Amino acid sequence: MNRRKFLGTLSGVSVAAPAWLEAQAGPPVNDPVEKDVPAKTPTIALNHLGFRPRVGRKALVVRVTGNESPHEFSLRDVVPPFHFTRPLTLEQGDLGPCVTADFTDLDRPGIYQIHAGSERSVPFFIREDVWRRTLPKAVGYYRYQRCGVDVPGVHPICHLDDARRRDNDEHVNVIGGWHDAGDLRKWMDPTMLNAIALLNLVRNIPDPQPGDPTHEQILDEVRHGNRYFLKMQDADGRVWHDAAGGVNGDNSDNHWTDNITGTADDRYINVTKLERIAAMFAALQALVSQSYSPSDPAYADLCLRAGVRAWDGSKRKGSTLDIAWWTLAACELYRATHQDRYRQEAFAMGRALMARQATTYMAGQKQIRGYWTEDPRASEGVVAGEPAPAPYFNVVYPAMPALALLELAELFPEAQDHSKWRDAARLHLDEYAIPMAERNAYRIIPSGLYLGQPTPETYRPLAGELTYRYFMPVRKQFWWQGINSHLGNYALLAARFAVAERKQPGSGRQYVELAYRQLEWIMGANPFGATLMTGEGMRNPYPHSRFVGLIPGGIMNGIAGNAQDEPVLDEAYAIDWRTNEYWSPHVAYYIWAVSTLERVR
Repeated sequence: MNRRKFLGTLSGVSVAAPAWLEAQAGPPVNDPVEKDVPAKTPTIALNHLGFRPRVGRKALVVRVTGNESPHEFSLRDVVPPFHFTRPLTLEQGDLGPCVTADFTDLDRPGIYQIHAGSERSVPFFIREDVWRRTLPKAVGYYRYQRCGVDVPGVHPICHLDDARRRDNDEHVNVIGGWHDAGDLRKWMDPTMLNAIALLNLVRNIPDPQPGDPTHEQILDEVRHGNRYFLKMQDADGRVWHDAAGGVNGDNSDNHWTDNITGTADDRYINVTKLERIAAMFAALQALVSQSYSPSDPAYADLCLRAGVRAWDGSKRKGSTLDIAWWTLAACELYRATHQDRYRQEAFAMGRALMARQATTYMAGQKQIRGYWTEDPRASEGVVAGEPAPAPYFNVVYPAMPALALLELAELFPEAQDHSKWRDAARLHLDEYAIPMAERNAYRIIPSGLYLGQPTPETYRPLAGELTYRYFMPVRKQFWWQGINSHLGNYALLAARFAVAERKQPGSGRQYVELAYRQLEWIMGANPFGATLMTGEGMRNPYPHSRFVGLIPGGIMNGIAGNAQDEPVLDEAYAIDWRTNEYWSPHVAYYIWAVSTLERVR
């Protein structure tokens, strides 16, 4: 098919969102009623992939939908005669009442099915590679998203005219990279996360087994993405925000082009320069340098010099998230150069991060602590008469402050603050993440902690002034979506901490369980019984992927919430972007977390 015919088949078609979702975009006149919400079936919430023997917890959740619920479940091997029966226990938690059971003691490899009441679960495996076998699909997702090249069977060569600067219309060659989501735009920070995750997969699985993504495949994919990233660095060392993101936050650049520079359909470069993007760029280039040094030292040196320029050209301060990424950049630059200046700056930023952690009970409550704030004095406690600092919130990078401190502790075990860094990460997990996850039968961590009720919708009371929501607020702004990046980032933190703890025999089990429960929600253990990765499990919603359609291994934004903080998911083929759009961070965290958990035996 030639390009003109191909473009003709992909003209944008606007699909209206269903009433139950559209009403939540802003302050509605009337809230949606229950009959407008897609039916939440089935009642069994179970990880569709299955479970590893002797690693993690094997949990069953069954939603209670009426006055009666099953009192027991039975499990059988699909190949008889093995089976057993276990009782179900009522659990009155957030996200609705459920009956739950544990069958962690079952380590016999096989393919199984559960019966609860009149319902059967999807078949699932107990086998050692049940998660690892999904990595080739997840890694393969990026090939579908390549920009600037012909991807056979997916799309012809594209966007050879990227792009012109917003400020002066000057053309700059920024061909390449990855399309970021279910569209054709190229945001820097989410797609740099792709490369960071892929190179951490190489670290976590240094000796691939047959069937694993090969190191050659991964390095080739990262080199493709990095061609674009390197082009987005300005002469001052700092890094531009995005290409094709539109002009004024709009969707105007989200289109195929004629591949001819200087015509009306050329897309734009947003030349804004953020600290976080420079920090991620510096961390990535240092990581690329280490990964390619054995096979291509010239390329490794080029990338390292680019990372150093980003470091030297930036202020290296800012928000809690900015500091977390600069800490990670300092760690990678130290690994690449062994220069003491990066170690000393890493230590200083580690102290800055610890100062922003609520190490005492705040906001009039004594239930949780260890969460992060934007206040550089948070660790000192609240001065009498002053308001409590607002909790840090970011649905894409919620666990990054703790991850940065854990990275410091792993890299510098002889440092004076080593135990403090690890204790800060432990405090966040033990006294914030785990207690909050225990408030619901699915054991997912709520997406945000708040002071009071910032918007006119449901915020669940915690204690004192603190409230929380499982899903993003829908009346704060137009932009809200599902929480799969939030869950994936926490899965990664818990997995990293579990690996560190399990150096001591018998320790770290609770962190392994926490990590897998976040991932299991993505893989079907949720109120809709839907797997949110295309090509795995059952009841996959149709993705918002306007330009290429289904992408095996792609992970959608995931389950979002309504004003009442109840779970919602587009199951009506409305191709809604808030819940069903593919997005880079979900896949990146999945790869990074699953490969980290492969280190747990």
